[in-house]
Amino acid sequence: MKRNLYYFAWREITRSSYFSKNMAAKGILIFLALYFSATALILGFALTETLAEKTDIVSKVAAFNTFVFVYAGFDLVLRIMMQNLPTIGFQPFLTLPVKRKRIARFLLNKSVFHFFNVLPLFMILPFTFKLAVNELQTPVLAAWLASLVLMIFVNHYLAIYIKWRTNESNAWFYGFLGLAAAVIAINKLGIVDLNAAYGKIFDTVVAYPVAVVVFPVLIFLLYFLNQQFLLSRFYIDELSKKKEDKMTHDFSWLGRVGEYGKMLTIEVKMIARNKRPRTSALMSLLFVLYGFLIYKDPEGKGVSDFMFMLGGMIMTGMFSMTYGQFFPAWHGRYYPLLMVQKVKMKEILQSAFFLMAASNFIFYLLTLGYMFISPKVLYIHLAVMLYNVGVNTFVIFALGLNSRKAVELEQRAAFNYQGMSATNWLITFPVIFGPFAIYGLLTWLLGNNIAFAVLGGLGIIGIILHPKLIDYFAKQYVKRKHKMVASYKAS
Repeated sequence: MKRNLYYFAWREITRSSYFSKNMAAKGILIFLALYFSATALILGFALTETLAEKTDIVSKVAAFNTFVFVYAGFDLVLRIMMQNLPTIGFQPFLTLPVKRKRIARFLLNKSVFHFFNVLPLFMILPFTFKLAVNELQTPVLAAWLASLVLMIFVNHYLAIYIKWRTNESNAWFYGFLGLAAAVIAINKLGIVDLNAAYGKIFDTVVAYPVAVVVFPVLIFLLYFLNQQFLLSRFYIDELSKKKEDKMTHDFSWLGRVGEYGKMLTIEVKMIARNKRPRTSALMSLLFVLYGFLIYKDPEGKGVSDFMFMLGGMIMTGMFSMTYGQFFPAWHGRYYPLLMVQKVKMKEILQSAFFLMAASNFIFYLLTLGYMFISPKVLYIHLAVMLYNVGVNTFVIFALGLNSRKAVELEQRAAFNYQGMSATNWLITFPVIFGPFAIYGLLTWLLGNNIAFAVLGGLGIIGIILHPKLIDYFAKQYVKRKHKMVASYKAS
């Protein structure tokens, strides 16, 4: 029966419409896989060379162990965001004499064959065969290497369980975000050296190789936890019954903000009630922590204004970029219905403008916490936030005129290329690189402060003129209405 399950899974993949489509997206995924593999291999050799040159380090293996926590944490978050959950159309098997436990085990066993379980080896093996093999005896080396490999599968099954839980419950999602933020803050502020603490686990394996048995026990427990979760949902009644949405999405108060309040309510409900836009919005929150990664001053010279601008552009504008990338394709599946309603195109654009402006302002307020690094954050982030609202919003509207593919709202957000077209890829160039081109030219001619003042000024002009600009784009969208409706129906 196991062979049949694998056969059915293979046939499900090869017979799907997706298998024969989106060859460009598959090519991009293959390129990314090769790119990440090469990057991991280069990092592995670079870390090995760096540790080899450190003559003051007594144990190279112990030093390497202190880096494991950073990778394990990054790997866990990456898996939760991007790794697909193991799935199969198992509903037909529930009416056949097939044990539910066998189906659950098949799903969990199949999930092991994943690129993320191979990627860490490109970093581990260079160090193992160049330094660790000279420092550790063969039995100890085998136990230490086994502990690192088994740690990969601990992360694998932990990420699957967290992702299943977060897909089901927003409380789990926000809880995980809060825990991740707390761990980063604790480690960053030096309250507890989590790198060293996590590294001591592998130091213990080096000192006592028998301690490696802890990892198979953890894998077994997480495997059992995932299996029980699946078994509790392998019932036809569980699958067929409609689940009540415990969250009440009452956005009626948005109708008071003006004539475009009705459409704004639809926009917010669309984001809150559908997986792909909701995940994109929530993932934008993670980028508020981006400053911890780039606002560093290793040489004591201070963080450059360019880095503050880069951080401000990404942190304040990430939501409007991800949302605007698919505007108006978010409404593609019901765009024909929307076009025959008593909703003016002007109201659709006004609601999108207000949503992106509000998100930019909120994220700007959240990033003001980085003023403890430098007070420059106050005015640099303000300048790029104003530019995002007053200029980039209308760049997004202009590129949206060429939108041709509807977005499937219930699909995952990360590494999902459904609905992507050349326009979606090109949008990053004027939105991100446009302000940097202006900044670079003005800095070279007039200096930093003038450059930021001009960026902010352009944004203010765009905000002041936004009624006229929205009227213009509304007319352009109306002209292309029938072409867009036909394209969305065909996609």
